[in-house]
Amino acid sequence: MALQAIPGGKVRVTVTKTVNRAAAVKTLERLFMTDTVAAKPVLQREANFVDKPKRRGGRIWTKYTNKVHLEIAKGSHATIKATPQHVRDLASVSEFVEVATA
Repeated sequence: MALQAIPGGKVRVTVTKTVNRAAAVKTLERLFMTDTVAAKPVLQREANFVDKPKRRGGRIWTKYTNKVHLEIAKGSHATIKATPQHVRDLASVSEFVEVATA
């Protein structure tokens, strides 16, 4: 994947194939969460829940909410900033995505 994007520019990432590696799913989730449009449903759900600290066994114990993951399916897309680290991450999942300048 030869990405012709200037650092700091925007790129559009589209999933073209079903992602079958757990590491690739994690990488794409991390990248897609930087796009406010793609991350909006997850952030809205997280806003509804509050951590509930309570005393349990003499210590403070906090009940955290369950993590909600993005749906990374064929056809999902996001617009992200092309930092050098993001370019390396996109190269590692290049078999599953198509990258174009936005």
